[in-house]
Amino acid sequence: MKRGLMVYPMGGTVDDAVGDHVLLAPPSITTASQIDEIGARLTDAIEGALIAIGAPGTR
Repeated sequence: MKRGLMVYPMGGTVDDAVGDHVLLAPPSITTASQIDEIGARLTDAIEGALIAIGAPGTR
């Protein structure tokens, strides 16, 4: 939400334990440039989360 994007995190889609994913549900009237913005914001959020937990290979 801090990055202007709301998503629904999901987990356990393979054997009820692994297979984490994020659900995006933009309206069908979303433009290509808005989809690009959604992708950029999601990328930023994922990178921020990885940095926050100290994942290997992050800045």
